[in-house]
Amino acid sequence: MSHEIVVCGVPFESGAAKDALKKLKDIGVTSVQIYVFWKNFEPHARGKFDWSFYDGQVELIEEAGLKFVPFILMGPRYAAPQWWLDSDKHRGLYCLEHNKYSPIESIWNPYFREEISRVLQAFAEHYVPKGVLESIQPGICGDYGEAIFPVTGNWPGAYHTHGGYWCGGEDAKQSFRTWLKQKYTYIEALNKAWRTSYQSVEDINPFLPHRAPSRTAYFDMLDWYRDSMTEYSEFWLVECRKYFPDTPVYLCTGGNEEPEHGSLFSSQARVAAKHGCGIRLTNEGNKFYDNFFGTAYTKSACDFYGAYLGLEPVGPMTDKGVVARIFGSAAYGNNQIFHYYGNLFDKDNNYRPSAQAVKKYLPLIKQRKTGESVAFFWPNYYAAYHGGMPDNTKHALSYIRKRTNCMPVNEEMIMDGVLSRHKLLIIPFPGFTTREVLLKICDWVKEGGTVLSVGLMKDLEMNCVDEYNEIFGILPDSEETWGICTQHIQNNEDFPELSKLQSYTSRESWVGLKPDTILLSHTKPMIGYSDMEIKKTSAAFYRKEGKGTAIFYGGPVSFEDDPEALFKDPGIFRALLNDVLKHYSKTVDLTPAEDEVARAEIDGAIYALKDGEIIKV
Repeated sequence: MSHEIVVCGVPFESGAAKDALKKLKDIGVTSVQIYVFWKNFEPHARGKFDWSFYDGQVELIEEAGLKFVPFILMGPRYAAPQWWLDSDKHRGLYCLEHNKYSPIESIWNPYFREEISRVLQAFAEHYVPKGVLESIQPGICGDYGEAIFPVTGNWPGAYHTHGGYWCGGEDAKQSFRTWLKQKYTYIEALNKAWRTSYQSVEDINPFLPHRAPSRTAYFDMLDWYRDSMTEYSEFWLVECRKYFPDTPVYLCTGGNEEPEHGSLFSSQARVAAKHGCGIRLTNEGNKFYDNFFGTAYTKSACDFYGAYLGLEPVGPMTDKGVVARIFGSAAYGNNQIFHYYGNLFDKDNNYRPSAQAVKKYLPLIKQRKTGESVAFFWPNYYAAYHGGMPDNTKHALSYIRKRTNCMPVNEEMIMDGVLSRHKLLIIPFPGFTTREVLLKICDWVKEGGTVLSVGLMKDLEMNCVDEYNEIFGILPDSEETWGICTQHIQNNEDFPELSKLQSYTSRESWVGLKPDTILLSHTKPMIGYSDMEIKKTSAAFYRKEGKGTAIFYGGPVSFEDDPEALFKDPGIFRALLNDVLKHYSKTVDLTPAEDEVARAEIDGAIYALKDGEIIKV
């Protein structure tokens, strides 16, 4: 595919449209996206299509030598024609919070799927022969057509909408019950897993998280809710591919996988790749590392499963912010980048510096493979349960990206074998995931992988997984000891930065480890305060397991110096992390110079983002 530079928000309603389109062509833009509302091309009755509302705009796009990207919105309330909303086949969503109805289309409505197929076919029959399409986007749900449930909503008071769980309708209830039957088969098995006493699965309805009967029940509902959106998204992609067989298709999604959204980006990338489609992710702002945190996991999933990726900003951008976005897409090797017209031109349609940057850096935007990267554990279940990613996740991911290529991997990707692409996995905090994922990590380490874990990971019910603990040298009868202590660092040629620091203060450490565990630091046995015995314990250690290495760290974690800290951290974890990256990752060094924001390897050369410009180093 040749590169796709997409712009939305062209002022068609003004007399400046032709001039705006000419300027877009001049800076290298390839296409114009238009939010195409179903109600505007089938306004009065089923089967009575009227394309005049958009044909005039499309003709102007063609005259300028550009292509057309329709964002075909059908699911949102404001995009639907009144005749459909009045139909007895229309089904809206019901929220769990208030049990109130919203006219936003239910993703479980089978009748609506008939309309989707019919409308997409008609749209393709009208526009495909014109040869004007660059790509298409299905507008399925969300506030703006994204593959997520309603988030905030628009036009307060026009209809019931808010952030929440939109699965209170009868169609959603039946879908949940069917999903549970497929997973558990027998009610006895469900009751054992959930610690409940239901007589029948027909007694079970979707529930709000704080009313879940157990942790496992909550995660089951989360999986079903996300599976429902993934299945619905896949239906749209199948229908798009049926009627637009040779046109790139981008599934629009965004947010941070808040559980209320029903999104799992890895699953969406997986089904997109299955049908030769891609993802348009609406998560970018002005800052490179914020953008990296908001997009790298989806990029990782797209690369792993084989989907293409386009990136979109969430709103207004600075000129330097536009350059930062271009740098990010170039570093990723993305084929598509999306801009809003107002981020490139001022209110009088004059070029902003950002518009000139689009033209200047145009050769950097193209599909390319990226280099080897460090795997970074992306805790899907943990983040959902706690309402967001832990702070250390962003700090650690940004810190690693300032040194080398890294890509987040979540539970689904690990179970599908993504670790085979990586030599090193970083788990940046103690938490929980499924037992199956932890066992998969064990197998990968034994085959030659290296894992660095900050604290212990447990299963979804917060039980230890002995097989996983043992790769670090932690046995069932090993004890995690608590108490402020001084850890003395051992000299180790594989950990030179850590070895220089001599000692640090820790609150937790371990005793009773496997005999073949190598200690990176430990307390010195002695008699302490009030004649209490201090035993030899360790907060940092590692162990060879099969062909691989498992490194455990339980000390302080900080990414910036804090001179006012009660127990000053000399940068222990940063030193350990640097040693691990250098010794075990074998990836390219991307450490920026002091006056640079970030570096990236692009087409075999190193480029830097510096003061609103992209320079070749």
